[in-house]
Amino acid sequence: MNTDTIIAQTICVADEKASYDAACKRLLSEKIILAWIMKNCLEEYRDCDVDEIAKIY
Repeated sequence: MNTDTIIAQTICVADEKASYDAACKRLLSEKIILAWIMKNCLEEYRDCDVDEIAKIY
């Protein structure tokens, strides 16, 4: 039945999105990653060292 296929696909997509979300959260939980983002996206941190940003914040 086609409904089973659509439901299965929907569940699979939801699972993939949840896995992607969890991976992003793990990545962003790393201070050094956030420090690079701050350095490159926030003007007030452009002149700071990435290690310094990670250490302080």
